[in-house]
Amino acid sequence: MNRTGDTGRVRLRVAFRNLFYTTIYTAVEGGFLADAGLDIDFAHIPTGQASTELLKAGEIDLTQSGISRSLMDLDTGSDDPPQHVAEINRRDGFFLLSRQPRDDWQWSDLNGATLIPVGFTPVPYMTLKDAMRRHDVNPADVRLLDGLPAEEMLARFRSGDADYLQVPCPFTEQLIQEGTGHLVATLGAESGYICYSSIAATPEYIASNPETIQRFVNGYYRAQQWVHESAPDAIAEQIAPIFPDYTPQILTASIARYKDAGVWAVNPMIGQDGYDRMRDILIAGGLVQNSHPYHRIVRPEFAQRAMS
Repeated sequence: MNRTGDTGRVRLRVAFRNLFYTTIYTAVEGGFLADAGLDIDFAHIPTGQASTELLKAGEIDLTQSGISRSLMDLDTGSDDPPQHVAEINRRDGFFLLSRQPRDDWQWSDLNGATLIPVGFTPVPYMTLKDAMRRHDVNPADVRLLDGLPAEEMLARFRSGDADYLQVPCPFTEQLIQEGTGHLVATLGAESGYICYSSIAATPEYIASNPETIQRFVNGYYRAQQWVHESAPDAIAEQIAPIFPDYTPQILTASIARYKDAGVWAVNPMIGQDGYDRMRDILIAGGLVQNSHPYHRIVRPEFAQRAMS
């Protein structure tokens, strides 16, 4: 069961070690959450475990999650899906790379090509399919090598098994700098504002720990502002302990690419327009079945107070 009583001790988890979640890493490594009076137990979720199940089992308190998990929970008839209290990513954080240089690339070049989509979570391919459709590409006309874990995705692409790869940073920057991949599309530019990833907790935990949630959102908001105002090299230095196997050059270039794409929310407020668009993309992609309303899983009051 969830711990109660606003103890200030928070078990925070992120599903994947990914620069997409830089604002969370900054909140932890930069001391923004500690300055808000919280004792943070931070880690990544082990492979094969689901954040939603860990929340419901009371094994963790807060997690990075997409609204997809809560919407899918509602589709099953659940009356207590995870609630989302702060926005992390407001745009798609993935990039489309080609195996060969394509200076005159067009979306129609995907027709008949072989693509490795992100295989370790279903949402990225939903937004990529949405981009394909908006550019008059039928996803059924693209050959997929799907369901691959991250390391196998990279290995298959490097070996020439696919024409295109959908991938986040820092992998994007690695492949570009080594000459293996060539950027053809920044999917954040294609997606526009969508509620891509956010901080979630169970309704029970929020009801029992409102002061802790508020302190978390307050500290997280300050971290968001710091990332927005800081240079890529300063951000890379701040979060380097999370990514010891990447050079400062790769981290800095990746963060600059993400800043240019506008993927990080600059405040914790989850907008209804971004929520509605993401929900509709998930429905069109077949991952979510019903048009669940914003107020069913979003708790904006903590962001409103933090921003005031």
